[in-house]
Amino acid sequence: MITAKVGGDKGVLSYLGGIGETVSRSGYRLSDIYEIRIRAGRGVVLETPRGRVALDIAVSTEDAEECIKNFCDHSLHSFEKELREGFITLKGGHRAGFCGTAVIKNGVLDGVKNISCINIRIAREVIGAGESLRDTVFDKGFRGLLICGRPMSGKTTVLRDLCRIIGDRHKLALIDGRGEIAAICGGIPQNDVGAFTDILNGYDKEDGIEIATRTLSPEYIACDEITGFKDFERLCLNSGVKMIFTLHSGSIEQAKNTEAVRSGAISHIVFLGGRMGQVTERTVV
Repeated sequence: MITAKVGGDKGVLSYLGGIGETVSRSGYRLSDIYEIRIRAGRGVVLETPRGRVALDIAVSTEDAEECIKNFCDHSLHSFEKELREGFITLKGGHRAGFCGTAVIKNGVLDGVKNISCINIRIAREVIGAGESLRDTVFDKGFRGLLICGRPMSGKTTVLRDLCRIIGDRHKLALIDGRGEIAAICGGIPQNDVGAFTDILNGYDKEDGIEIATRTLSPEYIACDEITGFKDFERLCLNSGVKMIFTLHSGSIEQAKNTEAVRSGAISHIVFLGGRMGQVTERTVV
């Protein structure tokens, strides 16, 4: 049985002030919203299972900047790294991405000013979303799993539930670089990622895998979005640990051309073809 729970309940709307009140009055429950997109000078759009919905509200540049201040608890200097990277993870695991005018110093992106767009991806804990992969990850011949799909296909949702399934039976190290999977708050995970799961919150993938392998003696390691990660042979293939990753990809054939698969660290690939994380194709490599 699959059940869904939105991380942090309705608290995410409190970051948005009057915009949040408008979303609350829209008739759409937070559990039925995938994204809240705020555009300065234009308006607010909700991504829902029934399609895209534009709300009747005007958004000023000041409104957008106030949202960013709320995301940072009115302490922008404490979030300098996140402001440079263009996203902030909110309580409950929701991710607020934003863009505007780039601030460049010495040829390097140093921050963003004049915020023009904010996109909040609503995190939801879907218990049962990973059940179709239970037999795969516990198979004796399993080495590693690559969960691939297009944006909003449910990759992180499936990975989160798979962590719960594995972490209730085996030692699992979760590299939660963006805080979206476990939704750590005050050192305590807000989502169920397994009783035997150790969470490396905010760690770079390469550093997290190396630290976990050396110090935590995991049987499995999981992390989200492996794009740009190249050192699979040293960190994954030769560690003796079973690996689980996600990847933005349009097909299994595209996924086969990644360094993760070529390194031999991956034995199984699944492709998600729907928003709720439905596995529509799978292969053994």
